[in-house]
Amino acid sequence: MRELKARAQVLAAKSEDYVEAARALGNPHLRIALRHIFPNIVAPLIVQATLTVALAILAEATLSFLGLGTQPPTPSWGFDLNVARGYLVNNFWWMAIGPGTAILLTVMCFNFLGDAIRDALDPRLRQR
Repeated sequence: MRELKARAQVLAAKSEDYVEAARALGNPHLRIALRHIFPNIVAPLIVQATLTVALAILAEATLSFLGLGTQPPTPSWGFDLNVARGYLVNNFWWMAIGPGTAILLTVMCFNFLGDAIRDALDPRLRQR
């Protein structure tokens, strides 16, 4: 999936006017790729990578909650949530707060990290 996104980003950047202008000026292909195409595709790809990490964390927690992920004694937030689920009938709801909050904060941090890296690397947002 990520390979398709990278290819689509490169094809979109190749058809931009500034790439055509660089090609018309006689710049070599490597220079066009490194100076014009790569800076414009790296930010969306980093955002996609951080979102993929966040989705992988959610998928592992879900599989472990269902009993299909990592097996004990390997620690997993999903397994911890599954154990806490058994104590909800006894009104011990706070046992699910720790792993649930850890999953939430980790996924949000990866999303914010991706946004911050995109803002730092996006050539359209740079100050002149």
